[in-house]
Amino acid sequence: MADSDTLETERTRLRLTCRHLAGNGPARLADEFEAIAAWLRQHGDRLVGAEPVPGLQPDVYGTGALVEDFEAEVAALFAMPAARFMPSGCMAQPIALRIWSDRAGNPATAFHPTSHLELHEELGYRHLHGLTAHLIGAADRPTTAADLARAIGPGGVAGETGLASLLVELPAREIGGQLPTWEELVELGDLCRANGIRLHLDGARVWQAAPAYGRTLAEIAALFDSVYISFYKDVGALPGAMLLGPRDFIDEAATWQRRQGGTLYTAAANVVSARMHLAECLERMPRLIVRARQVAALFAAHPRASVLPHPPHTSMFHLRLDGERDELLQARDRVARETGIWLFANLKDIDGQAAVKTELSMGPSSLLLDDAELAAAIALLLEDGSPSDGR
Repeated sequence: MADSDTLETERTRLRLTCRHLAGNGPARLADEFEAIAAWLRQHGDRLVGAEPVPGLQPDVYGTGALVEDFEAEVAALFAMPAARFMPSGCMAQPIALRIWSDRAGNPATAFHPTSHLELHEELGYRHLHGLTAHLIGAADRPTTAADLARAIGPGGVAGETGLASLLVELPAREIGGQLPTWEELVELGDLCRANGIRLHLDGARVWQAAPAYGRTLAEIAALFDSVYISFYKDVGALPGAMLLGPRDFIDEAATWQRRQGGTLYTAAANVVSARMHLAECLERMPRLIVRARQVAALFAAHPRASVLPHPPHTSMFHLRLDGERDELLQARDRVARETGIWLFANLKDIDGQAAVKTELSMGPSSLLLDDAELAAAIALLLEDGSPSDGR
């Protein structure tokens, strides 16, 4: 076996056997499917004596109580009129922007320069839906009303045609989970309404935003015309998403979902997974925000480390470490062997600097590590990085 294969095998072993700082920790996919099967047996058809008792049946092409009850439950959580379960946000969000553009007779939308739609979806909004996107605001901070005012004002990028919609991500992942202040968000919503611009929420991680603001999900959603949420980020379920908005908007979105092949014969496993995990996510999220700030402070106590933003706005942040990538990965492995703690997965080089960065998003596993052992692991990581004697 090549040295590189041996190294990756060892790293896989460490990743699967250590306690994780970020995320949900190592998990066996079979465990999730066994839990889904148990849920379905509990809620599905059963016999009482000799008489069959009907239960929830698998959804069929997006219809049926299994999915429709869950859609109604989530719509109520956000105080939105209706909701539609979809396979992914990459499908749901461009559909939302397409509907708002069609209704306005204007293909122009706008979002942050680091939006997932711009960076990670092969420009699907353009190629599939014929939309034109304006990137507004600075790439290192949230979008503000001042950014929008400049974009739609005289000489602005959207000054001639205006905008049908604006997409805002809460929190914004690519800038460390930053949030605008509540007052800035309200001001942005007011400006959109005053100019007939539909405001759409990229709420992939909105579960973090509610306790960070000290607001309910319904209070946040009230500022927006449509909302997208994810069930595998933070919730920890199998892949799945939901689009929320007015009833006629959701009916139209369902048509677009069918046009794009997104209305599967059944999505029962994904729906059940989301239903099982959502309540736990909502319960633990306030604690995870506190935990992110504690963990960030432990890293920031070292001169070779810095965090963005500091303190974290939500349950995630970006970590910057001085040093070479390979050296720090070797140090991470050493920490894992000696302490049983897996501090992070990957590191990315920072252009032009002898430094790297990674994203840390707190999940249930972070709550199982006490500060003393985590502080010792971080101190070991940020020593000179050379292996200890005999290793």
